[in-house]
Amino acid sequence: MIIRNILNICIAASLLIVSSCSREPIPPPEPKIDYLKIEQLRAMFEQGITTIDTNVYIQGIVTLTPELGNIPAFVAYIQDSTAGICLTVTGNNTFSRDSEVKILCRGVSFTEYNGLLQFGDISIADQVTVVSLTPPAIQPETVTISEVLTGAYQARYIRIENVQFDEPGTYSGENILTDCSSELEVYTRSDATFSSEALPAGNGYISGVVSEFNGRQLLLRDETENGMTGDRCGGAGTTYLMQDFAALVKYADVSTLAGWKTYPQAGTKTWYGNEVSTRKWVQATAYNSGQASVITWMIAPVIDLTTATNPYLQFESANGYDNGATLRLFVSTSHDGSTTPWTATWTEKSFSMPASSVSGYSQFVNSGQIDLSSYNGGQLWIAWVYDGGTDRTTTWEVDNVLVAEK
Repeated sequence: MIIRNILNICIAASLLIVSSCSREPIPPPEPKIDYLKIEQLRAMFEQGITTIDTNVYIQGIVTLTPELGNIPAFVAYIQDSTAGICLTVTGNNTFSRDSEVKILCRGVSFTEYNGLLQFGDISIADQVTVVSLTPPAIQPETVTISEVLTGAYQARYIRIENVQFDEPGTYSGENILTDCSSELEVYTRSDATFSSEALPAGNGYISGVVSEFNGRQLLLRDETENGMTGDRCGGAGTTYLMQDFAALVKYADVSTLAGWKTYPQAGTKTWYGNEVSTRKWVQATAYNSGQASVITWMIAPVIDLTTATNPYLQFESANGYDNGATLRLFVSTSHDGSTTPWTATWTEKSFSMPASSVSGYSQFVNSGQIDLSSYNGGQLWIAWVYDGGTDRTTTWEVDNVLVAEK
């Protein structure tokens, strides 16, 4: 009996040992990852932290990506309800604008580039989780230029109302946005898909993401997030003429625009509209004319400077396949609107011109402000004269004509 009991105890013990050895190991608990507001993340940099060494994450809406070319390929902007921040990405940048994402921050570092706080480098594959590709649409916060200039809105998606661009032109490069009190730079990379499009001419609202490059600047998400069709600020009569030729049909004579005239003095060529992508302009050329001499005038609608104080003229010009044809600028107070304008008295005006482009087309170049104050108190005509021929077939282009008060 005693032997049987001992045997049973041994068998039970053996089974217990086998059972213990075959049990699955218990995995360690998942590390806790704490949520951090972007405002708190930015504060860590202010406190002297350069690299995140704790398990934290941020979550927000992607407001700006490189998809339209207006920021570098390795950059994106994100914000939550408290703040925004510029991200730098290592590897393929697959951030999708207006999506909601969660980003693990451990090991990520802060850098400051010309005043812009950047957070990176982030591996989208390893550190980013897409929460939603279609979250509720983010709305820009309405602020003033003065508020943007304080620096409190860096990397935020904002909207500014009652503003206008101070000069005509295209989006490309640096443009000044003003509310007729304060000014803010709007910067658009030449790689942006909308860089060559004309700036809106009126007053209204515009939206974008606040950035920094040795000063505050606004980066546009695209060219559609504006409504600038109202009357410009600065007082009645400050803008005497503004023409971006957007209404001119391709290849149509410029005289189809109200008040504009074109007259051939030699040959039969006239000034006409052209366009590439969404940009339009007016041009003259002797190319393929077969005419020994091509001289053609383009005259703007008469400018009434009766009440003017400090008016100026400004426009943009470009040339293509330059081989000697010229573009000249004239003004007159004696032109009577006749079809032979060259019989009137004209004064030639100098302006900044683009460099010669012999194997393609130059970029549009701003003429600079051409002072017209000596013509105050009366009417003024402005003319552009193309002079070419069979051996001088350069194409000359003109765009974004503005006559306004300084």
